[in-house]
Amino acid sequence: MERRYYTDGDVIFNAGEPSGSAFLVVDGKVRISLDDGNGKPEILGSIERGEYFGEMGVIDNQPRSATAVAAGDVVCFEVGHDEFMDMLLNRPQETIDLLKLLFRRLRATNQRLRELGENPKASMLRGPS
Repeated sequence: MERRYYTDGDVIFNAGEPSGSAFLVVDGKVRISLDDGNGKPEILGSIERGEYFGEMGVIDNQPRSATAVAAGDVVCFEVGHDEFMDMLLNRPQETIDLLKLLFRRLRATNQRLRELGENPKASMLRGPS
């Protein structure tokens, strides 16, 4: 585990990059975003103190699904694959806390999708079914 320091606007990782580690925010806030197709970031959410990000790719060995950018000064622990997997297997309370965080994010995503489905303009942006 290595302590990392970032300043406002620093890119921690980009969507599509290999996923070799997860990050735990010690101080500050990280914005998670995707390119909106026009070169502008669409903010998906913010990660705050005590929360992990970048964990999906560490678990499923897939490239980063989004971009992470420091929103102000940020201090993180970068947790390598083996150490992260060891935590999941040997620290049940931390694993449960991570699952709760992931479920909270999934529920927020479901809500966003529900809202998009109710918004005709957003439905038009998605294209034909």
